[in-house]
Amino acid sequence: MQKKLIALAVAGVLAAPLAAQAGVEVYGQARMSLDFSSNNDPAAGNEDSALAVSSNKSRIGFKGDEDLGNGLKALWLFEQGVNFDTSAWGSVNRDAYVGLGGGFGTVLAGRINTPYKMSTQGMDIFASTRGDYNAIMGVVNSANPTFNNRFSNSIQYKTPEMGGFKGALAYSVNTSDDDLPNTTAASENDAYSLSAAYMQGPLYLTAAYESLNSVVDDATAFKLGGSFTLGGMTTLGAIWETADLGGTNQDRDAIYLNLAHKMDAITLKAAFTMADETGGVADTGATQFALGAAYALSKTTEAYALYTMVGNDSAAAYRVEQVGGVTGQDVSSFSVGINHTFSSK
Repeated sequence: MQKKLIALAVAGVLAAPLAAQAGVEVYGQARMSLDFSSNNDPAAGNEDSALAVSSNKSRIGFKGDEDLGNGLKALWLFEQGVNFDTSAWGSVNRDAYVGLGGGFGTVLAGRINTPYKMSTQGMDIFASTRGDYNAIMGVVNSANPTFNNRFSNSIQYKTPEMGGFKGALAYSVNTSDDDLPNTTAASENDAYSLSAAYMQGPLYLTAAYESLNSVVDDATAFKLGGSFTLGGMTTLGAIWETADLGGTNQDRDAIYLNLAHKMDAITLKAAFTMADETGGVADTGATQFALGAAYALSKTTEAYALYTMVGNDSAAAYRVEQVGGVTGQDVSSFSVGINHTFSSK
């Protein structure tokens, strides 16, 4: 009898940590591809094409919640980029936050995707591949994305859904470092981002605005987006964006159009993106197109193939995801890959 009591006590001790962690979900995406890319780099000694095995924003995360009663929940999440091609952990600092959720909506604090970014993220049909619309959307002057990012040191509020409407607002006290001591110039890095959306059946509409403070002038961006699904099979999407880095001749407009058609396990995709000339300066625009097909092997695994090309004007150097642009040169990539989504729940 005593031995049985001891065995039950030991089992209880071992089970307690497991029960405490029962609400923790381990999740992520493994996204690998084989890519042949070219940027037509004319510089002597530089390769102008390459074959690569790529980890396309693969990630792993941990998240959970606790019921606090009266409809209130505590929420937390920690997510990191993982390079499956090199086994490097923590390659990108992704979302990390803690917060509260309830009938009033959700309040989060940490490093979080901005409302501006998330308002149209689901409309990027080639997201996290070489055909990602971040080659142009959110980019000004051929630089890396300025606006489709995350805010560190931020507070974010998301409204509950009300008749198909929802909104979000985020404020960062400092997008780099808010610790003291800090110089006056370095401290002037606050930012805010907001979005509103309406979703009803096959229709999705959104508007978003973002302002990034800097020592010289604020960088701002505004966009409108929408998508419509026909017969549950064909989805059409469009985004218009205007962005300005501040200062002289630092503004540009861009459009993004896409089409996705599902046929059983196969989805055919096409997208077109165009950046207007920056500040009206001649030959600083670019266009991108992407064509591809995805095959659903299961609910969590898909194989795909795609081709994308960015055509730069003579004074532009826009890039393809993971392929640097060269002024006046076209950038292209052909990819075949596999994406697997995993979760402990």
